Amino acid sequence: PRVHEEEASVVSGSPRVHEEEASVVSSSPRVHEEEASVVSMVPRLALVMACLCLVHPAAHGAVDLYDHTPPNPRDATALRQVRAALVNTQGTLDGWEGGSPCFAPWVGVRCERGNDVTHLELPGRNFAGVLAAAVGDIVELIVLDLSQNFITGGLPGSLQNLTNLKTLNMANNALTKPLPKSIASAPSLSRFSVASNKIEGPIPVGDWPSLKNLDVSNNRLTGPIPNRWPADVRTLILHTNCLSGNIPGDLSKYASLRTLKLQSNTLDGTIPQLWGKEFEELLVLDVSRNLLFGEIPSALAQAPKLKQLIVHNNQLTGETPAGILNKNLTLAFVR
Repeated sequence: PRVHEEEASVVSGSPRVHEEEASVVSSSPRVHEEEASVVSMVPRLALVMACLCLVHPAAHGAVDLYDHTPPNPRDATALRQVRAALVNTQGTLDGWEGGSPCFAPWVGVRCERGNDVTHLELPGRNFAGVLAAAVGDIVELIVLDLSQNFITGGLPGSLQNLTNLKTLNMANNALTKPLPKSIASAPSLSRFSVASNKIEGPIPVGDWPSLKNLDVSNNRLTGPIPNRWPADVRTLILHTNCLSGNIPGDLSKYASLRTLKLQSNTLDGTIPQLWGKEFEELLVLDVSRNLLFGEIPSALAQAPKLKQLIVHNNQLTGETPAGILNKNLTLAFVR
């Protein structure tokens, strides 16, 4: 009887087995639905990846298949002419080929206005040669930086074509020719440095309409210091040249001027006696190593932000004004 009962139990349990089998079978449509869902997602994923590629362009030097930047044969030709006038560019500018300098941008090139070259920055590349006039054909150029090379000659007059040029840095080269007069009329030029060259001739006289920072130090410039500058000029670094004549008293009217470095020239006359509170922002005044005589203006103590007053190695006489001695200058070389 027990055997029959166990057999009956096994038989009575069979519906559960059938139910589980039925459950497995009934679940199969869900599996097919999930598979179909995964398959349907594939085109969507491909579309998303394509969009991401468009939003995030290829890294510098890589080819972006979704980049539709049109060619710019004008800038490409001008850049190759600039390259042809330079020496020692092999291995650095070999990739300057074709007509699209902004597509996977060429070395030293940036384009912030579609397919127009706006930045040419190649400092410290050991280039020699000269700066070709063709640089003036890159008409949308904003920044030109070829500093710390061995470029000779001078700045081409064609730079006057670059009406959007804001920064021109040719410091630490071997330029010798006088600065072009047109540079003083460049409408957008804000930062101009030709420091540490061998440039001769005068500082060009003009309106310098947008100039904020000028550095022509360590050259062979001659003639007087111009007394006409833009109202909001901030830095005039003219030291270590052969500039002569008197220091223009009108420099004090430039209330935004922060740094005035005139040392190591052949300036004579006196330090303008009315220089003082008009220098609202002046931090540094250096007129050392010149041929100046007379007394140190007591009004300089009224320059509210003056931190450095450097006047040694001149022919100054008289006592140092008490107001200057009492002023909290970080450096004050008065003899």
